[in-house]
Parts: sequence; structure tokens; C-alpha cells
Amino acid sequence: GNSALDCLQSYIDSLVELGRLDDSRLGINFWKEWKKNVTVTTSSYQHYQPRKRKRSSPSLSDPQPVGSVSLHNAMVSEDTIEAMVKSSMGKCVGILDLTGIQTLTDDMICDLLCTMPNLQRLSLKNCRRLTGKSLLSIAENLPQLTCLDIGGSYNITTAELLEILPTMTNLNEIFAGGLGWTDLSLEQLTGDRLWKGIGIGFSHRLTSSGLREAFLSQTDLERLAIPFCEQALETSTLGFIAKSLLQVAALDIRGNNGINSLTCWFDGRVEAAKGAAELFVLARYSNITKASIEETKRIHPIHAADLICILDGTGVGEGIRRESKLSDNTSLHG
Repeated sequence: GNSALDCLQSYIDSLVELGRLDDSRLGINFWKEWKKNVTVTTSSYQHYQPRKRKRSSPSLSDPQPVGSVSLHNAMVSEDTIEAMVKSSMGKCVGILDLTGIQTLTDDMICDLLCTMPNLQRLSLKNCRRLTGKSLLSIAENLPQLTCLDIGGSYNITTAELLEILPTMTNLNEIFAGGLGWTDLSLEQLTGDRLWKGIGIGFSHRLTSSGLREAFLSQTDLERLAIPFCEQALETSTLGFIAKSLLQVAALDIRGNNGINSLTCWFDGRVEAAKGAAELFVLARYSNITKASIEETKRIHPIHAADLICILDGTGVGEGIRRESKLSDNTSLHG
């Protein structure tokens, strides 16, 4: 970790929590300081390496040091984005969380993302002024992007998302709940590639047969979010897809009141001869109870031994985790 970066992020988080983060708080000097503290970690590491031979000058093949930054729920606009751009901090950003910024526009996103060629994980969740124009900018400017969250950005359509996916070859996690998925569009999404993470919640035109068909091929899936799709997801459907989704470690089934037990999930895993594995479940507003969880663990004492199920407000999705190891993220998006 980097204590200086942690301090800068804590400053942002505190301002957001106090409702004092407006467009005048984070100027160009703040972002220059952020950039300096990202690069100093790598340079210090290089400085203290044993000198077995003379180090050559940095080449194009040297990895670019990257860090993470979150403006989650901040009230920022053009001035903050302009300061970020002018500070040249963009090339040092590997993870960017802009969740819930209601003032964010397509033009602001386009100006910012064209400076971030090394971005790997991006959250634009609940940025409700964004449209398909922002998706085009993402496809054009972020060749290394592996994870994208645009859930709740309801001015973006599934058709616009599906259109850009063929050009985003490194993308393996897509969280896009609230965009109005149908059986046909979900089939196109899951037919495009093997995903590690999918979020398609709040999709009231999905059907049970559509879910069953779509997830048959998704054998690499590790994170799945299907909250508030009660017309499509019930106990038997959950058990059916569990037979294919043997790698899933994080599951969001909030709001699906047709599900009253997780025993079906482990029945499916046992039937598919899957060994014991950890499973983290968000199940608030479903009909799963503490008693049913205990029953599941009695029925499957080995397979469900590491089951963690959140039934109240203490469990939240982690969003995009702020970690230095960008390849070791296990977040769950809505």
C-alpha cells in the first residue's frame, strides 16, 4: 500500500461524507500530488533494488505505475475534470470509481478518458446523464479495460453496449443492471465471450427460460448479480443455473422473493460434482431466512461450510476495490 495515496483518498471520502466536496475542492495541485505519489512508489522500489548490473534508461516496455481513485457520490463538474486532465494524472490511473456523480456528462467523460490509456477498471454506476456517446469513448480510449460498471445509467441501452463489445477484447466483467435486458439481448451478451463477472439486475422482461439458456455456457463466471428479477429468478431456476456456474464465488439475488432457500444452489453443485468452495451471497428482500440458511448447511455440511449470506442492511457490494494488485479483484457489482 501507499500511505500518501491512502491519505489523499481519505481526504476525498471525508469531503463527500460531510457534503463539502464541490467543484472547487480538487484543483490541479491536488491531482499533481496524487500523480507524484503514484510514481514515487515505483521509483523508490527501483532505487532500492540490488545493483547486479547498471540499469538502463526506462524503455517503452517498462510498466506504467498506476493507482486507484474514487470520487464516489461526489458533487463535481467541469472544473474538477479539467484539473484532472491538465495535471496529466490520467496515465497513472488503473482503477477509477465515478459511481453516482449526477453532474457527470458525456463531454466530461470523453475529455477525461482520452487521458487514461492504462485504465483497467471503471465504474460509471448511476451516472444517469451519460448516453451511448460515453460508451463510444470507452471503446476508443481504454484498450486495457477489463471491468466496466454502468448499472443504473438508464440513458444507455443494451443495444449500444452490445455494439461496442466486439472492440473491447480485454473486457471480462460487465455490470449493467437497469438497462432493460431481455432474453434476446442477454443471449447476445453471453454468446459474445466467457465472462468472469455479469450484472443484469432490475430487468423485468427477462424470463426463467432466458436465464437458463443464457448461463449454460458461462462456465468461467465468478461473480453474478441478478437482483430484483423476481419474474425470472426463483428457486428451481437458481438450482438449474448452479450446475453450470461452478466458479461463482459472489452472488447477488436481492429482491427475488421467489427464492426461499439456497439449498437448490448446492444441490446443483453436488449434481455437477463440484467440490466445496466459498460463496458470498447478498439476499436482502428475498424470502431466504436465517433458518433456511441453517437448514442448507445441515443438508450440505461440506459444500456449504463456507457460505456467507447477508440478509439485512449490513452487506453491500464492494464496488471497485482500491487495491494495488489490479488483477486480484473479487468485487461484486449490482
